[in-house]
Amino acid sequence: MHRLSEGVFRQNNGSILIYKWDFLKGKIPPLGVAAIVLAFEGSAVLALAGGAQGSELYGNILALAAAVFVALYTLIGRIQRGYLSTTIYTFLTYLACFLTLLLMALASGTPLVGYGGREWLIGLGLAVLCTLMGHSLFSWCLKYLSPAYVSAVKLCEPVFSGGLAVPLFGEIPTPLQLLGAAIILGAVLLYTWAERENKTQ
Repeated sequence: MHRLSEGVFRQNNGSILIYKWDFLKGKIPPLGVAAIVLAFEGSAVLALAGGAQGSELYGNILALAAAVFVALYTLIGRIQRGYLSTTIYTFLTYLACFLTLLLMALASGTPLVGYGGREWLIGLGLAVLCTLMGHSLFSWCLKYLSPAYVSAVKLCEPVFSGGLAVPLFGEIPTPLQLLGAAIILGAVLLYTWAERENKTQ
């Protein structure tokens, strides 16, 4: 089974595109660059500590593809949030996602009904917690915070997803993975301090 923390780590590699974009435009302070490097090192420790298996190749490919789309999503959101409210922007985004998934389901013959109550509750949880309370919050932040900072905070996803994987999937983190999680949280705090100091100068 593709480990959750590894998948989220590779998906978060899309943040590299965000950092490169802002770094070339001179928007990331030197200390912020150091914090970003530290955060990716922590993510690598968190992901690779569990070991890799050949059967996980397909999951890795999907995660890397997601990384590209997440980077584009963040950059587009930064531009659109300059003149669109959070409500309008998220409505258009989620409508486009709904129509895309609907067409893909119809094209692949995936049934839209006939699932049990547990599956509907899982879907509802994903819609409310991950989408409305997750992506909507990121979209709101893009109007007031830099894409690099939002992406830095996203690097906390492997930490919290790894924590949730304990009760949900029985994935117990190793000491090395706990070290990686601590490095990530420390790096995000360092980046927060670096960007705050850069704004006061």
